[in-house]
Amino acid sequence: MLRRLPAVTTSAWPAVIGLVMMVVIIGLLVWCVRLLDEASQHGEFSLTLAGCMVGSAAIGLATVMVITLTGPQAPLVHVFR
Repeated sequence: MLRRLPAVTTSAWPAVIGLVMMVVIIGLLVWCVRLLDEASQHGEFSLTLAGCMVGSAAIGLATVMVITLTGPQAPLVHVFR
């Protein structure tokens, strides 16, 4: 016999993906701060630029993650209800 599927299926994968992305973003921000610290200690402008680029990438990734995972059709909307 065929079994009926539940009307709403919730998956833990969006939450796991969100947490992994947060760890990646925090790692990028830590790397950014370390680059900027090294730049200030050694007075190298190239490390300052690299730190700013890494920080910008982390902020961009966080923005895209928030838009993707919390939009009107996003999977996390159904997980936290």
